[in-house]
Amino acid sequence: MTQELPTSIKQVMDGMPGAFQPDKASGVNATLQFNFTGDEPGEYSVTVADGKCEVKEGTNDSPTVTINAPSDVWLKIMRQELDGATAFMSGQFTFTGDMGVLMQMQTWFAQS
Repeated sequence: MTQELPTSIKQVMDGMPGAFQPDKASGVNATLQFNFTGDEPGEYSVTVADGKCEVKEGTNDSPTVTINAPSDVWLKIMRQELDGATAFMSGQFTFTGDMGVLMQMQTWFAQS
C-alpha cells in the first residue's frame, strides 16, 4: 500500500509523528525549526527526543537547526520530487545550526 503524497505543508508537518521511526533516531535529541514562506507561510517546531517526535505550530527559542524555505520547495523535497542537497546548493532554501542534524533528519522518517 502506498501512501498518498502530501499536498500541503500542514499535511507534511501533521504527518511527521506518524512517519517517525524511533529506531532510526536512537539517542537523538534535537529541535528543528521550520519557517515557511510563499503559498503556505507558517512556523513549526519539531522536537525529536526520547524516541518520540512532536510537532507544534510556532517557534522554538533554541532550535538545533532552523530551516527557512518557501513552502512549495519544501513540499517538493518531502514528495521526493526535489533532492534536498541539490535544493540547498542551488539556494532554494537556507538553514542555520547543526548541519549534521539536517543531513540525518531524512533518515528518521519513513518515506512514503
